[in-house]
Amino acid sequence: MESLSDALHWSLIPIYDQNVPADHICRGRHIRLIMNSRMQYMLLKHFFPDHESSDHYVWLTHEKKNSAAGGALFCRHVGSMIRRRGLLANLSIRENLLLPFLYAEGGKSLEKAEHEVTEVAESLGLSALLYEQAGERSAYTHALVSLGRCILKKSSVIIMQEVHMGMPPERLQIFHHKVKQTIQCLGSGVLYLTSFQDEGSGLEFSQTHEIKCDNVPDMSGIW
Repeated sequence: MESLSDALHWSLIPIYDQNVPADHICRGRHIRLIMNSRMQYMLLKHFFPDHESSDHYVWLTHEKKNSAAGGALFCRHVGSMIRRRGLLANLSIRENLLLPFLYAEGGKSLEKAEHEVTEVAESLGLSALLYEQAGERSAYTHALVSLGRCILKKSSVIIMQEVHMGMPPERLQIFHHKVKQTIQCLGSGVLYLTSFQDEGSGLEFSQTHEIKCDNVPDMSGIW
């Protein structure tokens, strides 16, 4: 089932009185969705639902042979970098990096990730923190852990939000370099969620969809 992550599709998704156009991402294809933060989180519920839903707006495919709807299986195959959702405070940085593998079927993927986690942490500048409890960390550390998980998962497709928000300029430059380097090495497809047309990610996008809805409050000051 590992090959399911080759492409991520979504049908037209209704949010309030607007619709997110149907589209897809695959290796090397980067799509940007511009919408306010409240709409972003409503959209993410379709990609990472709390329970299996009968409304299959989102699915994974591989060469049109296999498919899987959004849900637990989906979450194991798609990398995600969601704003301020990178860490569990009571776990170490190492445990946070390995968290997606703890619930995978069998132990092979966890064992492989455990062999690679030290090298990945070193490449991201997290070695000194690896065995420290996560606790309260900066947006930069949250984002690096999310990026590290994508590297360990070898994600063919990644859903990214504005994880760089709140980083000081010197950190932001380093982070953008690491993200671009990672995406280039993995060849990943990217779905990028942002509130701004000039979001400063440094990525080039194959397609941009802008969804405006004046009746939806922007929650960017809360998340």
